[in-house]
Amino acid sequence: MNTLRGLSPALFGVGVFLFMGAASLVALLRYSDVSAWWGYLQQPYLWRVVRFSLWQALLSSGISLLIAVPVASCLMHRRFVGRALLLQLFSVSMVVPTIVAILGLVVVYGRTGWLHQVFGVNVPLYGLTGILLAHVFFNMPLAVRLLLQGYDLIPAGQWRQASQLGFSRWAAFRWIEWHYIKKALPGAFVLIFMLCFSSFAVVLSLGGGPKSSTLEVAIYQALRFEFDLDKASFLALLQVLICTLFAVLVYRLAPVNRQDASVLGQANYSVRDSTGARSADGLALLSVFVLVIPPFLAIFDPIFSKVFLQTLQSFALWQAVWVSLKIALPAAFVSLLLGVCFSVLARFCMDRAYLSRLPAKIEHLGNMILMVPGLVIATGLFLFLRDLGWGLQSSYWIVVWVNAVMALPFVLRALMPVMYQQETRFRNLYLSLGVRSWSRWCLEWSLVRAGVAQALGYALLLSLGDMGVIALFGSQGLVSLPLYLFQLIGSYRLEEGACVAVVLMSLCLVLFYLSSRFIGGASHVKH
Repeated sequence: MNTLRGLSPALFGVGVFLFMGAASLVALLRYSDVSAWWGYLQQPYLWRVVRFSLWQALLSSGISLLIAVPVASCLMHRRFVGRALLLQLFSVSMVVPTIVAILGLVVVYGRTGWLHQVFGVNVPLYGLTGILLAHVFFNMPLAVRLLLQGYDLIPAGQWRQASQLGFSRWAAFRWIEWHYIKKALPGAFVLIFMLCFSSFAVVLSLGGGPKSSTLEVAIYQALRFEFDLDKASFLALLQVLICTLFAVLVYRLAPVNRQDASVLGQANYSVRDSTGARSADGLALLSVFVLVIPPFLAIFDPIFSKVFLQTLQSFALWQAVWVSLKIALPAAFVSLLLGVCFSVLARFCMDRAYLSRLPAKIEHLGNMILMVPGLVIATGLFLFLRDLGWGLQSSYWIVVWVNAVMALPFVLRALMPVMYQQETRFRNLYLSLGVRSWSRWCLEWSLVRAGVAQALGYALLLSLGDMGVIALFGSQGLVSLPLYLFQLIGSYRLEEGACVAVVLMSLCLVLFYLSSRFIGGASHVKH
């Protein structure tokens, strides 16, 4: 009874998440004419959009993981100047505001970009190539971080034994690293696939026309320009169905990922180095410096212009900063609370024979939000609240809630591995001493605080950079930094827009650092 009482906050949090999601979808379906759906299935344009959505998502996921595996191995074995900064950059690049990253990519790979000016190379940025470049920029660092979490689960004894036996880098990868990487790859692949399949701003900006349209863009067009709830709800459910079938297929074929109780405070045991290993690591780092570093540098290029100081004096800019913080801070804390609820419930089910299948299902439930477009959730939630008598005055809270739940998969990725690990290490001790709920958190805080800080940082940056939902519900008094930037670009004030992008990125970096430093602690950057 005491155990169930301690679980009640977690059950309540997961219950609220499910209720809000169900209420949103039910409200959307109430305003839809299901009989019109059969006509949509017979449109050739729909299947062309579905094929392109699948193709670009598969390519983006595969390329991101193909680059991420050698990069993660290099960062695991090599210690060099700037490594910690590179890992922080990876954490930020995963959740950098999309419109800001696109500006950086255009400066580097555009027709008059850096690549053309230095090497005379023209990259077809608008179309599939541009979409793949943008998705790799966002998702390859995410894949590296997820794989490094898998490396953290390798017991120190295995590295010590490999060092004593004189393992080469290839032997260590084959007999030790791959055993853990292959269990982390399916989850990373599904997560990146869903992110790319539901990509909106990247495809809308770099697609180059109807030939490179995705389901998410089609949903946006149905809601924004046609306000066709029938078509939007049909496309949203089709997207959910495709992503669900794909995720089930991958997880059925994937090896079971059981957490290992590795020792606390791993020691660094080196394996035998070689010229081939150094060359492979050099190529891996070169791919990072080609794909990730230049767009970041391009984002901060306007800081040296005269327009930058003029932009900082704009009242509209600081009003947008305040609105962004007013949305991002509560959304991040709500997302973190939801993530803790999911994690506590999942680890309660671990090592209980009658509940052993539930932890993976609970984690997948939190990730399923990526299958549903944020615009659809926001529209359904608005209709639900309007039926209750709350109209446009609920817009702010709708934006906060949708940003919170859309960041939940990233929060779970940061929280669940460390939560599982502590459960595996200390479960028997907790049971024998009767340690429960809040007392457990007090004991584990020093071990999980880095994961909590990373989760909060992800949620903050994702909420800060969101433009989709705020564009749908934003008003004169509710203009965030990304929306303000979009308005400047739309009115051809490109130089001023580039300066606002610098402010937005600087704010992201400061908030992520503060989250990591004051919650994660001084030694939070280990991997």
